[in-house]
Amino acid sequence: MKKHLTKTRIAVYTALLCLLGLTAAPATYARFTARVEGSAVASAAVWASESSEIKIDVSELTPGKTSLYKFKVTNKKDRKVSQVGQEYSITVETTGNLPLKFVLTPDGASSGGSLAKTGSGSLTFTDGKSVVEGGFLPHTEEATHSYELTVSWPNDEKNEFVYADEIDLVTVTVDAKQTMPESQR
Repeated sequence: MKKHLTKTRIAVYTALLCLLGLTAAPATYARFTARVEGSAVASAAVWASESSEIKIDVSELTPGKTSLYKFKVTNKKDRKVSQVGQEYSITVETTGNLPLKFVLTPDGASSGGSLAKTGSGSLTFTDGKSVVEGGFLPHTEEATHSYELTVSWPNDEKNEFVYADEIDLVTVTVDAKQTMPESQR
């Protein structure tokens, strides 16, 4: 006698299959939990960088006159010395309205690290901006770099009255960034 799949048999087989699945499913789940506790201490290095503020006033500058401005770059702020090395650049920017010449030179009162590469000292401007790079302040050792910025108006201008009502803006920016340990000097 041949067995035929009837609707009743299909329903019974389906019910048995579901029952088997329901009884086997809980046995497949992991029945353990783990609990982990711990504590750790994290520390961050102190970042300290500061430069002295200078106000460049060209309102009194006339042909043949020179003004001298001094400023310092240091890796110390509020009696805290930076725990990371720093590279910095000095940017001198001008609107270029007046025929001014700029010379940046290191002052003799510098200590630690290496000074920015001022080369001959005379700044070459591209689009009213000159960037001097290469200054380095070491980590965990106090260092101060002193610079002098000389702003002069050459006397060789033929028609100085053209600049009678002109104004100019000169800004000096020191941009410092942390160095990676591989590049520490």
